Amino acid sequence: MKREDVNSLAQLVPLTEIEKIYKKIDQDYKIKVLTKPTEQTLLVPVKDPISGGSFYAGEVLVTSTIVQVEKTKGWSMVMDLNEEKSLYIAVLDACFEANIYKENIKSLLLDAKQGREESIKKTNKKVNSTRVSFDLM
Repeated sequence: MKREDVNSLAQLVPLTEIEKIYKKIDQDYKIKVLTKPTEQTLLVPVKDPISGGSFYAGEVLVTSTIVQVEKTKGWSMVMDLNEEKSLYIAVLDACFEANIYKENIKSLLLDAKQGREESIKKTNKKVNSTRVSFDLM
């Protein structure tokens, strides 16, 4: 697992589970918030399948945070306005890089990844069951 996966996979984990690890880290290590959770909007790029170019389809609301755990910085960006989740994930990012509770974080993220993959398989199975095959006459 790479550090780049932490932000996206941690968003799939229930907030209560992330909060448990955050509280453990907060008890044992010094967490410094460098940039408090902040609302931002990002433009969403979309690729045009016909012309091959791209354009911006609209904006999305995100919350981002930058923290420091001991001497390692962590960052997160989550969808919508969710200050707690953004803070917790930024701390997980820093801890993952600093090898603090890394195995616990990896386990939590791998469970989330497996859950997402199972959900995708279920959705694909439902979609494939409605597939119709037309033969040319």
